[in-house]
Amino acid sequence: MEQKDNILWLLKQAWYFSLTSVNESVSEHGVSTAQIGMLRQLASEPGLSGAELARRMLISPQGVQLGLKELERRELVERKQDPQHGRILQAFLTENGRKVAEAVVSDAITAQDKVFGVLSDAEQATLRELLGRIIEQGTGHELHHDHIGPE
Repeated sequence: MEQKDNILWLLKQAWYFSLTSVNESVSEHGVSTAQIGMLRQLASEPGLSGAELARRMLISPQGVQLGLKELERRELVERKQDPQHGRILQAFLTENGRKVAEAVVSDAITAQDKVFGVLSDAEQATLRELLGRIIEQGTGHELHHDHIGPE
C-alpha cells in the first residue's frame, strides 16, 4: 500500500500539521493543546472534576491532573472541594483563566481555519461527522459538544 492510500498515515500527518499550527498560534499564551482543551471544557462547564475532564477529553486522569496543577500554578484555574462529595475537587476558571481561555480559543480557531480552509464548509461538516463516528465507535464515548467552534 502506498502512503497516499494509507488512511492512518494521512490522519497522522494531518494531525501533526494541525497540532503544530495550533501550538504556534497559542504559543504566546504559554498553554499546551491539552490545557486549551481543559480551559474550553471549564469555560463550558465550570466545576468539572479531573475525572470528568479526563473522560470528556479522552486522556488519562494523570494527564489531566498534571495540566490542572500547571493551570493552577499559573492562577488560571482554582479547585474547590465539591460540597456534596468532599473528596472530589471541582475546577473553575479564574478571571484571568477566562481571559486566557477566550484568547487561546480564538487563536486556535484561527489556526483551525488555516488548516481546514482548503475544505468547503460541507466537506468540513462531513469530515467532522466521519471522525466523530470513528471516535465514538472506537472509544464507546459519545462526543460532548461545547459552545466553541462551528455547529
